[in-house]
This record gives sequence, structure tokens and C-alpha cells, in this order.
Amino acid sequence: MNSGNSAGKQLLLLLVGILMCGGGLFLFAQHVRVISPMRLNGFYGNWGLFGGRGLSGGMILIPLILGIVIWVMFPDNFAGKLVTMLAVLIIVFGIISTIELKLDPISLYELVIMLILIFGGGALALRILFVPDLGGKKSKRTKFDDINDKLEL
Repeated sequence: MNSGNSAGKQLLLLLVGILMCGGGLFLFAQHVRVISPMRLNGFYGNWGLFGGRGLSGGMILIPLILGIVIWVMFPDNFAGKLVTMLAVLIIVFGIISTIELKLDPISLYELVIMLILIFGGGALALRILFVPDLGGKKSKRTKFDDINDKLEL
């Protein structure tokens, strides 16, 4: 097997692995429902802040408003930028944490096919990317082999 054919085979296996993984993820995504109850105090209430009452939507925005005010009043001040960025991160994290994912009823056969496609394709792509070609007949020559060749008459 020449090196050109081997590289072409590896590229083909990489593409097959990526397509398998993508197809399995697509099938899996078709059976998942995303539910967002649009309440932010569910996440913040679990922290037990303010006596376990949770934070209301308005209280979540207070650090963002303060950060923006500090940032506008003192543009060179790092504290305003830091408070604003942290407030945005907290709000985004709070929204993402309230999202619920529910799997629609599917048969075991469909689930097994999806898992084989996702993890089999991912493993195939990762094998091509990270594992050296072990099928080649070329052996690695060491310095000892070179010295041994020079010493032979």
C-alpha cells in the first residue's frame, strides 16, 4: 500500500467518522425537547441567598446596572468593566441553568443506533486524528540499526 493511497484512505475514514457522528447527533437532537420555563429565580433560589427566598429578576439586574453606570462614569476604571462582565455571565448562566431537556419516548433499537453512530463515528474520527498509522509495514529505524549497518562488512 503506497503512502498516497493510505492518506486517501485515512481522509475517507475521517469523513465517514465525522458524518456518522453528525448523523447520530442529528437523530438524537430530533428526539429532544427543550423547555424553558422563563423563571430566573429557580436557579438563584437554590443558592439560599437572602434567607432562601431567591433572587427576583429585578435583583439580578442590579449588578448589571451598577456595572454599566460605573463603566460610563469612569471609562478607564477596570472595576466597572469587571462588574458588568460578571453580571452578564451570571444572567446567562442563570438562563441556561433553567432550561430543561426532555427525551421523547423512543425504542431501545433507536437509542442503540444513535449511540453507535455518535460514539462510533467520534471514535473513528479521533482514531484517525490522534493514533499513528500502525498498519504500515515500515519499521522505525533506530540509531543502533544505522551503526550496525556501518559495522557490517
